[in-house]
Amino acid sequence: MPALPTPRRLILLRHAEAVPPDPGNFSVESDMARPLTHNGERAAIRCGMWLHQNGLAPDAVLCSPAVRTQQTLAGVQSALPPASPDTVLLCPEIYEAALGALSNALRQAPPQARTVLLVGHNPGISEFARWLDSRNEKLDQGFAPASLAVFEMIGSDLVPDPTTWANCDSMSLTLHTFTRP
Repeated sequence: MPALPTPRRLILLRHAEAVPPDPGNFSVESDMARPLTHNGERAAIRCGMWLHQNGLAPDAVLCSPAVRTQQTLAGVQSALPPASPDTVLLCPEIYEAALGALSNALRQAPPQARTVLLVGHNPGISEFARWLDSRNEKLDQGFAPASLAVFEMIGSDLVPDPTTWANCDSMSLTLHTFTRP
């Protein structure tokens, strides 16, 4: 009897706490350049430790190119095994993303990836999570900085596995865990 595959998982992570915007400078460049605070750096590492402790090392990452999301990812990676992830894609469409952009970004995940980490911003991450599992009350609290939502793809633990990231939609995933480590 063949072993069941591990379910496909999507991990949504809002970047950790960043320094406030530069007063009077409302440019995209200024916002993209905002780094994490010291507390944000520590929170990113805690997120990585939580993922490691729960056996959730991503094998693919989709990340906004903003400094604060990349620093959040670096903190997460510092707490994960050195081999993960296999693929890191900086996706400009994740910055200030609407729901459709995040859904399209997810569809670009490598088909062999079992666990995908998407690092982004609010309100997009929160709206995407609600779209994926609109009935889960845990998501009503919104996404504070460094919040994680772990979704499992329905049917991805079957043999043969009929699921792919390319055909993922709001009926494909269900919330497994929502936390702020």
